[in-house]
Amino acid sequence: MSLEQDFARAAIDWLAGDAALVAQVNGVFHRSPARIAAPYVVLEDVLATDWSTKDRPGREARLAFTIRDGSDDSGPAAAITAALEARLAAMPPTGDGYRLVSLSPLRSRTLRIDALWLVTLDYRARLLQL
Repeated sequence: MSLEQDFARAAIDWLAGDAALVAQVNGVFHRSPARIAAPYVVLEDVLATDWSTKDRPGREARLAFTIRDGSDDSGPAAAITAALEARLAAMPPTGDGYRLVSLSPLRSRTLRIDALWLVTLDYRARLLQL
């Protein structure tokens, strides 16, 4: 697998391992599941560019996490967002085959479409291969 896909799988596993987050959602997935009730978290496709150094391959990956929630108000979506952000901030700096140099939030967006709250959180991860 590629460096960014290895990191994406590690990020999903890391999020799914958080009791506070998992207690609020029906799952954390890479791409939208076929049949699952909201609320849940999805890591959309990962975009990556070269971020290599003179002596080591590297990638800058853009990750878009989407929270889908069917609550009447935005409170539950905000709580899920806070739990997700806190868990990502504590992500370990090394993983299987990579070193996480930085993981930074870039932007977020919250909107309501019919009865569904959608929160998108974009992150930039800078990775070096071990």
